Amino acid sequence: MKKVDMHMHTIASDGTWDVTELKNELKQNKIDIFSITDHDSVDNIKNMQDILKNKDNLIFIPGTELTAEYKGKEYHLNLYNYDINNENLLKLMKWTNQNKLSSNVDYIKYAANKYDNISVEDFERYENDRKRGGWKSANYMIDKGIHKDIPEHLKDVYDSGLKAELKGPEEVINIAKKSGGKIFLAHPSYHYKDTVMPMEELKYWAEIGIDGIECYSPYNKDSTQYYIDFCKKNNLMISGGSDCHGSFIPSRILGVPNVSLDDLDIRKLI
Repeated sequence: MKKVDMHMHTIASDGTWDVTELKNELKQNKIDIFSITDHDSVDNIKNMQDILKNKDNLIFIPGTELTAEYKGKEYHLNLYNYDINNENLLKLMKWTNQNKLSSNVDYIKYAANKYDNISVEDFERYENDRKRGGWKSANYMIDKGIHKDIPEHLKDVYDSGLKAELKGPEEVINIAKKSGGKIFLAHPSYHYKDTVMPMEELKYWAEIGIDGIECYSPYNKDSTQYYIDFCKKNNLMISGGSDCHGSFIPSRILGVPNVSLDDLDIRKLI
């Protein structure tokens, strides 16, 4: 039985592993089929392809995790087997990342008025270590001793009312599908702690063109079957992944939930 993990991050976004470290972890955890889904990035796709050899016995499905905004909340969509050189897809990711970076600078301006020893100039000089995971503004505020950890930082950002401008789901999905890839709604229960995404919202995502849902996820817990049933009823593919970020988020462990190819419906991707 082939073990599968279709959702993970490297230092190309907010994970802590480079591709060589990730490959070693995959082999150690006996994962056979995997995808790298860095946030709005394809930077480590070719790097992983370059180091994989036939003797590794790993099936690599190129991915990326695209960001969209729906009803004021940020949603993530995993795209697989796209054209890595698709101009419109690359433009979308560049636009999203620029807006995220701009939003981070706006937050630092806000923080400079709230806390001592913080400035945009100091932030711009700060060298972020990608091997720590996370992102520059968070690591900066932690290193300055303002925030003790990521949750405290995120609360402060939320309280500031600042957030990046993002494209809507329909535009993101349209661009993604034209890149030749298959797009999945990632971790649907992420926004619905201790419950499930309402049926009406699932229907919305299906109507605007998703190809599948990440039914197996650390966030879905006891709701996996709910999402599987919806996929089967609506002819959608079924995926699963750990959302592992290396040591950045220790609770998200590579290969957990433990799923095999027989549990999923992703053979079209292979």
